[in-house]
Parts: sequence; C-alpha cells; structure tokens
Amino acid sequence: MKSALVLIALLLPSPLAAASAAPSAVIPATIKSTSSVMDDAKNDETSSPMSTYKHVVFSDVDGTLVHYPDNIQKGNAGNEETDTELLYLPPSKSGSRGVISTRTLKLCHQLRYRNASEEQQRISNGGVPFVLVSGMRTTTLFQRLPYLPRADAYVCESGGRIFYPRPIADGMVKELTVHPVSYPGISPVDAAPFALVEDMQWRNRISQLDAAGNDGYDNEVLVETRRGKLWDYARTLTKQGFVLDTSGYATAFRVNRKYQSTDMAPKFDEFLEKCTNKESGTIPDGLNCATNLGCVDVYPEMSGKRNCAEYLVQKFLGGGEDGSVSLKTHAYCLCDDDNDIEMALACGAAYLPSVTSESIRNMVNSQVGNLVVTEDTDNGIVESLATEAALEAILKELQ
Repeated sequence: MKSALVLIALLLPSPLAAASAAPSAVIPATIKSTSSVMDDAKNDETSSPMSTYKHVVFSDVDGTLVHYPDNIQKGNAGNEETDTELLYLPPSKSGSRGVISTRTLKLCHQLRYRNASEEQQRISNGGVPFVLVSGMRTTTLFQRLPYLPRADAYVCESGGRIFYPRPIADGMVKELTVHPVSYPGISPVDAAPFALVEDMQWRNRISQLDAAGNDGYDNEVLVETRRGKLWDYARTLTKQGFVLDTSGYATAFRVNRKYQSTDMAPKFDEFLEKCTNKESGTIPDGLNCATNLGCVDVYPEMSGKRNCAEYLVQKFLGGGEDGSVSLKTHAYCLCDDDNDIEMALACGAAYLPSVTSESIRNMVNSQVGNLVVTEDTDNGIVESLATEAALEAILKELQ
C-alpha cells in the first residue's frame, strides 16, 4: 500500500538565528505542509529494502539521551571549553539546559551503521533502524533536531506524529533543511543536512474525528473551535478549571501542575494519580493518557508510544501479519519514565539510564518485564555515562 509523505517546511529557529553558522531546524509557529506530495514507492526509505534489517531500536529523549545536570549555568552558549564532551541544547523558556554527550551521538551512529561508511552498507554490516520517540510537542522537537542523534524516524506528541529524514533534493530551498551541529568525530553522513517528510498514512489515522481531528495541525486554529474527540475533552477539562498546554501540539495536549491555580492543585493531583494508575473512567473512550515528569499527556487511544512503535517495526522490517515480526521479538528500547512503560514492556528488552518515577522503580524491583537499569550511582555511572552504558549493552546484544 502506498502512503503519501508530505514535505515539511523548515524555518530557522529564532534562538539560533544570531549566528550565521548556527545549526538550523524547524520552529514554525504554525506548521504547514507544502503541496508537494512524494510517492513512497520512490522516496520512502522505510519501504521494502528495510525488510532485511533484523531489529529496530527505539529511544526516548529527555532523561534518556538528553540529561539536565544541576551544575549547568543558565545562559552559557555553545560547546563550553570546560567540557568538550557535551553538547548543550538551547535553553528552555525556564532557563534549564539539556546536554547530550558526543559519545552518545557516536554510539547512536554505531547502532545505525556499525562500521559502514555508506547507507548502502548498513544492512550488510549489521546496522539497525534507530527511532527517537518522545512526548514533546512538534515545535520543540524541531528546535532540538540539530543536536539530537541522526535517526531513521522522529516521533513526537506521544506517538501522534512521525517524521522521516530525507536527502536534500536538487533545487530545494535552504529553509527546507536541518543542519546538524558539528562536534569532534562526527561522521560525514550525520553531518550532512537533511529534509523531513511526515508519514501521512499515520497522520490520516490520527486525524480522524474520533481521535485528534485535523484542525490542530494549524496552530492558528483555537482549541475552542478544533474538531475531534481530543479537543472535545480538552474543552471539558477547561470548563472544569484546568489550564491546558496546547501550543505547538496537533495530536495531544498536556496538563501541567505548575500552570494550575492553587485551588485546582488538589484536583490535578487526583487526576494525575488516576492517570498513573490507569483507573477506568478517568479518560473518555477513544483517548488515553500518560504521566511524564509530573504532567499528564492526553492523546488518542490509537496513538501512544507503544502503538506508534508497533506501526514502525512493521514498516521498517516488513511482513509480520503472521506475528513473526513484533516489538517483543525484534525491538529494543531506551527509556526512563511512566510514559515509556507500555513501549518498554512490549519490547524484547528495555534499558533505563535513569529511573524518574516510583512506579518504574517498583517494576524494576519486582522484575516486571525485561527492564535493565544501567545507572550505577555508587560507581558514578549516571546521566550521560548511564546512557552510554545502555547503548553499549544494546550494541552487544545485536552482535
């Protein structure tokens, strides 16, 4: 079956615009696709040639690949001379800065290519598709793309949207490219600029009216007028007094405790607990929720990290209608929080560089699923070092 892939217009992010050599990415206030629709029989890199891959590796971003050390000073720019092993992401609105180690980036490249130097050699050298799966809003993902590992697919909004990298086509305007930030030892294939296309087969599923609808893809359409079950529920929560975070989301929204009034805080805590425990009746039928760092993400039931990963493992590996290809038999993941747990338990093994919730820790202690914690605080294996240990463990499993 053919699926349309629509080219996404990429704009230079304002936090980086001051430096002409700065990496560029996507940060449109309103994300709109062009009228150019690409035939996946010719342009979809996830079609039949991928079926000879043996496994897929999925990874969360925040708390898994990207960490937030307490000792980073706000406002520092660039790759500080005091620590050349870390890349510093742009500051968030709150001033916090994430870091990712250059060794993490190199290990992610090794997962995809092993010792191959060209795309055509990946399969024969034992490389695997690598997919970033995050709950972050689309605009945040696009801001961070120059700093994140090169991947075969980028998933955001808790599984609601899927993007694939593509080579730059002749005649393509420069605003349609992402320029990865450079670091010592970066491979030529990872340093090359690339474009993005969105998986329209997946988007068409999620944009049904009994899910997220189609209005959220235009950020100029107010939540009050967006059609779709997701936005019907958003309006219900607003009437109950909750303050919602919807900016930059097309297929999900977030309820953050810090945005709630003092009077609403107890009601939010009750809502958070019910979502964490997956209590029946908390969320309307057809929708689902996940907790993430004290927030509640709400999204269509057909979305979610696990469902998206199941879709992608079939797309990358092919076949599987007889059950021979599944997350349990053909996928590994890296993760850290409650919103990852369904995907983690569905995969053959999940590696946790950090444990950010009590419920995850209880699962690890109870030996639920194949969860492997690589963090070792007694020996200083934390944050980026624990991430590197997780990636090395997966590389060993794939040998």
